[in-house]
Amino acid sequence: MSSKARDPREIITPDAFSVAPELLGTPLARPWRRGVAMGLDLLLIAIVAGLRISWFLLFSALTILLFRAAMRPSASALRKGTRRAVFGAAAAFALIAALIAGYETFTSFNPLSWIAAEESAEAEVAEEWGVMDALGTARDAVAVQSAVSAAEMTDAATRLGERLRSMGVARGEIRTTLNELVEGREEPWARDAMAAALANLDLERRAVAGPADSDSLLLAYAAALQAGDSAAMVALREPLVDAIGAERITALEERNEQLAADNEDLEQRLEEESNRGLISLITSILDEVGIEFGWSALYFTFFPVIWRGRTPGKRLLRMRIVRLDGRPLGWWSALNRFGGYAASIFTGLLGFFEMFWDDNRQAMQDRIAATVVVLETGGRARSSG
Repeated sequence: MSSKARDPREIITPDAFSVAPELLGTPLARPWRRGVAMGLDLLLIAIVAGLRISWFLLFSALTILLFRAAMRPSASALRKGTRRAVFGAAAAFALIAALIAGYETFTSFNPLSWIAAEESAEAEVAEEWGVMDALGTARDAVAVQSAVSAAEMTDAATRLGERLRSMGVARGEIRTTLNELVEGREEPWARDAMAAALANLDLERRAVAGPADSDSLLLAYAAALQAGDSAAMVALREPLVDAIGAERITALEERNEQLAADNEDLEQRLEEESNRGLISLITSILDEVGIEFGWSALYFTFFPVIWRGRTPGKRLLRMRIVRLDGRPLGWWSALNRFGGYAASIFTGLLGFFEMFWDDNRQAMQDRIAATVVVLETGGRARSSG
């Protein structure tokens, strides 16, 4: 009785190590050719995995493949029912995952994000300009305090006043700042030089004595109005406007800071709530696994089966994967071969280098799946599949 008549998993038989006679003498693909083909395949995987909708495409393709596998004809009704149950359930799960990935992709896409990015860039530029203005202000202030002549002080104070004005500082604040810079100077020309700078800036107006808060200025302005003192009214009008505007600006800035803090807290709470859902859990697991690994598994399983042992890279370089027993390369064999790729990586790439000294140029993935990579001559390598 031949070994084929008995279960080959009970005794050692030569069937597991046999080579189909029609494969003998077929030229093998050289390592450099296989390396170039692998590089092309990995490049295609990287391009597809980098797409925004890569997860959606991956699970959609996996759903189609599983449904096709479930609908394949089988020799017996029992095997047909089992295949449909197993692959149908897997296809349903892949379809659900595809819908979830599509939902996450298309709902998270926000066209306004481009506008937000531009506004963020503009804010960064504005912040840089703010730093430059601060440095320029400090430099001009030092120049005013270290001036050794009236002309030098007038020029420095004028530059400082113009810079403060361009930054939106109120006129009264500019005048107060410039006067404070010369308070400690004992030179007789210092006051005259500052007065000249104020005249250049059109700021030489006498400050009203007394407190500069808006309430006091309002009372003083009302008294001048009742007394009919037009000169006092003119002198009070500008500092009154500056004081009221400064208080309103300060209040608005404080309100803006409070709103920003509340908004940040709300965003953090919303993010915490969104991370508790089932969809977020599934997508986080998928991100941990890695989209590149998923595409690699589908790529190196799908193409060799559909293209009879070829991937796009191998097809361009006229190579083909064939099984040693001469049978067609099936889904399970292709998946086993992909597992060999992972094993070769975990051995420090040593599994790939086996093809350099193996008699049949078999790398680790070839040994696991009992395959070889042959060079196609005359358009196709010989195979019974």
